[in-house]
Amino acid sequence: MKKKLFAVLIAAAITLSLISVGAFAQTDVDLGRQDGRLTITEPGSYVLQGKLTGQVYVDPREGDVELVLDGADIDGGAGGGIVAVSGDSLTLRLPEGSVNRVVDGGVDTQFGAAIYSKIETVFDGPGSLYVTGSSRDGIRVENAGLTFNGGSFAIKAPDNGLGAQTLTFNGGSFSIQARNNFDPAATVINNGGIFQIVAPDTQNIAYYNDAADVAQNNTGFAGNLFPGLFGSTEQGGQQPPEMPDGNFSGQQPPEMPGGDFSGQQPPEMTGGNFNGQQPGGFQQTWESASSASEIVNGTMTNSAASLEADYANASYITVTDDDSQVKISSSGTYVVTGESSDGNITVKKGTTGVVLVLDDLDLTSTTGAAVSINKEAEVKVIISGNVVLTDNENPDDENSEDADVADAFDGAAFKTKANSQVYVTGDGTLTINGNAKNGIKAGDDSSLIFDGVTVNINAVNDGINGNYDVTLLSGNFTIEAGDDAIHADHILTVGSTDGSGPTIRVTGSNEGLEGTVVNILGGDVSIVSKDDAINAANGDGLYEGVLDYSFNMTGGRVLINSQGDGVDSNGNINLMGGSMEIHSASMGGEAGIDYDGQLYIADDFSMNNQSGVAGPDGMPGQMGGSFGGQQPPEMSGGSFAGQQPGQSFGGMGGGFGGQTGGPGMGGNVPGRP
Repeated sequence: MKKKLFAVLIAAAITLSLISVGAFAQTDVDLGRQDGRLTITEPGSYVLQGKLTGQVYVDPREGDVELVLDGADIDGGAGGGIVAVSGDSLTLRLPEGSVNRVVDGGVDTQFGAAIYSKIETVFDGPGSLYVTGSSRDGIRVENAGLTFNGGSFAIKAPDNGLGAQTLTFNGGSFSIQARNNFDPAATVINNGGIFQIVAPDTQNIAYYNDAADVAQNNTGFAGNLFPGLFGSTEQGGQQPPEMPDGNFSGQQPPEMPGGDFSGQQPPEMTGGNFNGQQPGGFQQTWESASSASEIVNGTMTNSAASLEADYANASYITVTDDDSQVKISSSGTYVVTGESSDGNITVKKGTTGVVLVLDDLDLTSTTGAAVSINKEAEVKVIISGNVVLTDNENPDDENSEDADVADAFDGAAFKTKANSQVYVTGDGTLTINGNAKNGIKAGDDSSLIFDGVTVNINAVNDGINGNYDVTLLSGNFTIEAGDDAIHADHILTVGSTDGSGPTIRVTGSNEGLEGTVVNILGGDVSIVSKDDAINAANGDGLYEGVLDYSFNMTGGRVLINSQGDGVDSNGNINLMGGSMEIHSASMGGEAGIDYDGQLYIADDFSMNNQSGVAGPDGMPGQMGGSFGGQQPPEMSGGSFAGQQPGQSFGGMGGGFGGQTGGPGMGGNVPGRP
């Protein structure tokens, strides 16, 4: 869906045209592939088209600004996509037929929203807008009002979907996936908004377009059971089935006798079924095994953890562009600082007893990892101050026909090789830029442990990739990855058995946490993923027959926003302690929880699964429009009301009143941001 909707935009991504209407002349801004900021310092009306990787920053000091989003695709990078800090008012106009997207990168929390404004803000027009807030909120207006007069919105955020002093809905269709639909402190006035919302603390399927309902049920919306049909007739939708004249293209509404879906009785009526499964909205309980299956913890010890820094007898090294190669071949403490655009630090094979202190270091390498710890080495790495490691290797070198070039390719900014033991700690901040492939890579039969350090990773492939065990005991991690955020071939462990653990924010990934065994023992984890957020699997099958696939949670808190499965295990799932909240896809084989072995949920485990359960016992889905992770039968070339369904995302936003691959919810709200 995303590729289809934005194909034209992305193909024309080189230019964002900024057209000032009226007294202002047209200005073309060629941003190419570079990050940048588009600053508006004069009042007026501006038409934004194309793709911008950077921020639209509105700062006219006084006067009114109108932004016409006419096919705009704005990725704020580290910060908010649209930020208005001054002026009298901001209007964001969505022309008819336009499809727009605004995203924030979730790293810079100064504004904490994809669209942030400090002035009175109004949305107008019938077009569509996707909003993804990765840091906190989707759309936030600080100390002022936010008004919607129309438009179709798909909004996704980890905290509040919408926030303002006063939220006024004079029109518009809204599909929201967030912890709170609206900031609980906001005053909400609804004069005609249509809402389809997935939110916590509910097991009800409901349709709200009444101001009292909106105010009373701020965190109690579960969305429509038949998304896409319940928009206003002016927006192309059908009347809701509980209304006397409601119909599905001549069919009786489903709760009335004789109503059917392609000849099937509606699911709530005797004999009606979707392949024998009840739809998700009617399944209120989970079943689970009577006891947990065996939980396997990490198997390797890490002797580097006990090493102590000896600063009095340390070797102090400053790297520069002229002196950028550091080779360590004996035990001891090494303090490395400085800056180099092409250098590296290497601990030679078999060297043990090394304490490597990286202190306010900025090191980039074009010929291998910036830090490389070779086979059978034992190293404690202490991060002090701000440390930046960047891998600028040529990605083509990995598959070079020259064997020497291919063998020299590290594909990571920080690399530990086979049989090494590496323990990373410290009170500083480690920033990893994996521009060639992975951010951090650990080799065969190695142990890599993080404890108490702040790590920010941006990688084109995996954020952290380990061929054996990877353990995150404590610290703060923010990861943006093109593929897996954190992957371990063997066992991935988050937290300690005492229930403590790190804070992990996966702001973007294909899959979030993956390992043959994934254990969450404690900590605070939030994951945004295109595919499975947590996956007990290994595509290489390296440990099949050695380990049973399993995901195990004994403590901590997990929040999932996924376009695939929330939790997927090729074997067992044991939910024994802590809490989990899941917003994920819930049709087409996807579900909040999907497993091939046994599911165990302890009585005191806190679960808020918006997106269903799919398992070998054929358990139906729980919420969010899930049909036990199965497509309803008429979706295979069939239809609801003769139309192809739109896409489903977390049981929200998908339509059975839209076009194939097109908008849902009354034919307007896009089905899948």
